[in-house]
Amino acid sequence: MSPAPARWLAEPDPALLDLVPPLPPLVPAATEAEVDAVTAGEGGEPLVELPPELPHRHCYAELGIASLPRQMLLRRDVVHRLLVAQRDLPEGFSLLVLDGWRTPAFQADLLAHYREQTGEALDGYVSDPTSQTRMAPHTTGGAVDLTLAHDGVGLALGTDFDSFDDGAHLLALESVGDDDEAHRRVARDLRRLLGQVLTGAGFAPYPLEWWHWSYGEQRWAAQHGHDRTIYAPVEAP
Repeated sequence: MSPAPARWLAEPDPALLDLVPPLPPLVPAATEAEVDAVTAGEGGEPLVELPPELPHRHCYAELGIASLPRQMLLRRDVVHRLLVAQRDLPEGFSLLVLDGWRTPAFQADLLAHYREQTGEALDGYVSDPTSQTRMAPHTTGGAVDLTLAHDGVGLALGTDFDSFDDGAHLLALESVGDDDEAHRRVARDLRRLLGQVLTGAGFAPYPLEWWHWSYGEQRWAAQHGHDRTIYAPVEAP
């Protein structure tokens, strides 16, 4: 499968290994059957802009898709939880938000864009907003694409953002041993660090993309044993 059309993130310096404490392996994501068993609920929580203290770079603004939302928005509690997660990072590290809420129209246009770029169906990587069984997570305002930054530089944790291949899978680096090459160990440990602070703040992981985490939608509900979501798709702020 073709890589993403742009190189958005920098390879981490292996010296960062000295800044990351030993961490346990990442927790697996909920199964697809568990996700499909979750029904839709909606609590009415608003979408809000990302605050200045939460670093962000709207990568999709560089693709030239006209339907892209003009502002980066997420549900209010999602923003609060990201700030909580960021406070738990070692000195010098921050989160870097790459994408948040998408309108159903932009979700459809993004899927069409990447299908044209890659020649692939992209099942599991870019959601189809017309699905009758699964919410497109980003349309709920509860899903967020993000990475770690060190000294303000966004880091590629084993792959770049929107690399639709096996290396992007959440657990792809869990087989990396402590005697492996330094560039693989630092990517593994930084994925674990990102996962630790996000899991601690209540987020759920996505099995195919290390950068995609969520709160309040179907996958989060399945991960935490809830039978209903607290967020449903939102057409407009």
